[in-house]
Amino acid sequence: MNVVLLTAVKASVAMQAGVEAMGGPRPMIDNPFPGVPNFTVFGASFTQWWQKLFAAAWALGIVVAGFYLIVGLVAMAKADANNPHAHAEGKKKAAGAGVGLISLAGLGVILGAILFLAT
Repeated sequence: MNVVLLTAVKASVAMQAGVEAMGGPRPMIDNPFPGVPNFTVFGASFTQWWQKLFAAAWALGIVVAGFYLIVGLVAMAKADANNPHAHAEGKKKAAGAGVGLISLAGLGVILGAILFLAT
């Protein structure tokens, strides 16, 4: 444990020295997606509102997809050798829910790629 902390401290010191050698922290970069609409024109309260709403819907989607993945895995586990059709149905449910969960988890990357291709 002591080695891990010592390594972390050394890395932090090295990073700080690198930042200072480069002339201090860099300013924030411009928006890499220039074609993306800017919602700040409707006011800061609207921006906070839609961001919270989007985050809540995204989180709810991840929870629901996780629930369906568990249901599919349980259906697979409950199937026995006498009923291979039940195992196939559970596998189908679990695969669909798994794809949905992975898609929701990677939504930021997926949307970034779509916006990059659209501009």
